[in-house]
Amino acid sequence: MAKKKSKKRDRIDQVTGPSSTDITAKSKHKKKSKKRKSNNDPSSSKQQSSTSLAQLLKKHRGVAADTAPPPIWKDTRTNNSSSSFLTPKDNPQAFKECLQTSYAGFHYDKPEALPSSLHNMFDSSFGGMDKGGLFLYDVVQPGKKRLTRTSVTRCLVGDPGSTYKYLGLRLFSHPWTDVDNNANSIQHTITGSSLKKLGYSDKTTSALISMGCINSTLTKRSKAMLQEHVSINPVGSADYNLTLVNKMEATSTKKDLKQENVYGMGKTSVGWHRDSGLRDFSSIAVYFKVDTPSNESQPWGVALRAMDGGSGGVLNDVPPLVVPLPSGSLYYMLDDFNHNHEHAVIAGGGGIRYSSTHRVAREGAGTWQYIRDKVQSFLSTMEQFDMEKGIVKDSDSSTSDQSLRKRSEKKLISHVRAQQNLLTEIEFEWIRQFYVQGKRHASLHPYWHDPIKILTESFGELEEAASKLLNLLSSSQETIKDTSQVTEDLYDVLIEAYTERSRLRSMWTERYRDPIFDNIPKDEQPIPCPCLGKVEDTDEVVSKLRHWRSTFVDTSSDGPHEIKKKSKRKKKSKNGSLTKKESKSRSSNWEKLKATMK
Repeated sequence: MAKKKSKKRDRIDQVTGPSSTDITAKSKHKKKSKKRKSNNDPSSSKQQSSTSLAQLLKKHRGVAADTAPPPIWKDTRTNNSSSSFLTPKDNPQAFKECLQTSYAGFHYDKPEALPSSLHNMFDSSFGGMDKGGLFLYDVVQPGKKRLTRTSVTRCLVGDPGSTYKYLGLRLFSHPWTDVDNNANSIQHTITGSSLKKLGYSDKTTSALISMGCINSTLTKRSKAMLQEHVSINPVGSADYNLTLVNKMEATSTKKDLKQENVYGMGKTSVGWHRDSGLRDFSSIAVYFKVDTPSNESQPWGVALRAMDGGSGGVLNDVPPLVVPLPSGSLYYMLDDFNHNHEHAVIAGGGGIRYSSTHRVAREGAGTWQYIRDKVQSFLSTMEQFDMEKGIVKDSDSSTSDQSLRKRSEKKLISHVRAQQNLLTEIEFEWIRQFYVQGKRHASLHPYWHDPIKILTESFGELEEAASKLLNLLSSSQETIKDTSQVTEDLYDVLIEAYTERSRLRSMWTERYRDPIFDNIPKDEQPIPCPCLGKVEDTDEVVSKLRHWRSTFVDTSSDGPHEIKKKSKRKKKSKNGSLTKKESKSRSSNWEKLKATMK
């Protein structure tokens, strides 16, 4: 017993660094005076202490990218197996020691350790999603190469408005709680009535609500695991906000699966990877079941391999493991395990395999609430600007006060840059991502119909404002100079933004042309984006902007020093179509070339 306690203490120290008592003691001295002034509410005091401790622990650990690699297991076997990986069947003792040392964050519950009610809820939820047709193949782009279709069908379920992006594709979630009129979660009710109003069937609604209840159970179990195996005050979260549910028919698709050819572990349904887009040090919980397993001697398994910290390569000194797990198992990857390890799913025998991977996805840029609020906030600022005149309203474009004029010019540039960045984000991170997945996908996601419609309308409003500015820039350059707050920097912002959108549209055009779409059902092929029909050709816009910029540079006045700078302007006008960044880069490249020639 003493040895076990010692190991557990080592693990806690490794994860949290200084003990909770030490950290609290250090913070007490600094906050002594503040505590005297605070009220005597014991619950408030306890909450502040807990929050303070969590913040200190988080600060001590830093970020996941800097996490230290796992400990190296020392192989003490006298007769090493010829196999390049360990399993409990080949060498039970070595497997156990290696798992506890180099894979300490991996734990699992066998089916008998879980309540029967949890198994029943998973069965009901999986069945309801299947009958509702929610499972679809994904067309992804690994390594920005040719597109490929996943070997499993899947769907995303989670907090209303959540998404999950992987391999260039954004998955849009089905809500697992009721939602209000603003598409936000209603936590105090689990009736599913609002989902039915959106268009989900009764069985599908029941399956989604059930998955939300399951998620709450897994959150509690994961937190208990963290306190038992990691720390009583864990830094990372286990408050799962979405789950990726997979369905795979092993008997019919196993012949199409890829071999794990690094260690010879067999066929994989999911290759080596680390889950991306998650909060630092957050845990992961995975439940899976196989309908009618046909070959108990060939169970499904989870393969694990240790990595050199948050961004390093494989630790070759640590042997990889294959953990065979029976149907109905629940396994956890706690704390920093996902940062320090990769995992894969080794295919076994049997019929249909379902799995549900519960994660703590980063909130913010990947939620409907984020992009909705961002768009609303920006649209509310548009009244401050007159794009037809290229000015900040309530400011004098002809003022002789140079400091006031400069502030207005910078404010206009900042506004246009934000406008262009928002156009790019809406188009490529949301609208195109939704429509590239086809009509069937769209029909299965009634929650997202209004959000996508709102984004499409907002895109059109932003485009209209941008068109007004382009119309101004196409007019007489003398007029622009005299009546607006347009500067060279404004041209540069527009040239860079439209050039980037042109590049991204070319990539998406190639994506649509990929032959993979010729071999999938028509209702799963990309459908045109409704907002892009009247959009101007970006290459043509960039060409015009460069011409207008060059003319603007030639006609610009430099104030009282105009005569002294005349020769410089003439020299500058030769490259007037280039942005300042491009001119600087060209100059830098020429200097490097001259140095090389010397």
